[in-house]
Amino acid sequence: MKLLMKFLSVFLLALIVTACSTEDTPEKVSEKFITAIYKGDTDTVMNLINFPKDDNNKGMDMTMLVKSKMQEAIQQGKKFADEHGGLDKVESAPAEYTNDEKTMAKVKTTVFFKDNTKKDESSLSVIKTDNKWMINLK
Repeated sequence: MKLLMKFLSVFLLALIVTACSTEDTPEKVSEKFITAIYKGDTDTVMNLINFPKDDNNKGMDMTMLVKSKMQEAIQQGKKFADEHGGLDKVESAPAEYTNDEKTMAKVKTTVFFKDNTKKDESSLSVIKTDNKWMINLK
């Protein structure tokens, strides 16, 4: 019985570690970002964007500025998805790292719609900050 419990404990630990480690990759963040755009989910889009601290923008709320600009793109994305029967899936090519530390990458994504329309998106720039991958708008 103890052997069975040890086996189950090790299995569950391995499952949790594996599940957690694959969710935060450049590819997964890119897929989540593009999916949120085509579903019209502004909050998710904004939560995935990296807003670095910039002392040059004193008194300016960059989050609100970007949000106002992104809302139009999100509305257009949602409209496009609706015109094509809705979003089916988003797939990413393997990330192409752009620095030796592997903290910056470019990810190409392809979007598939329910009416069999396929759309290749331009490469997204992603950056790893605080051990978390985010969309890099710079």
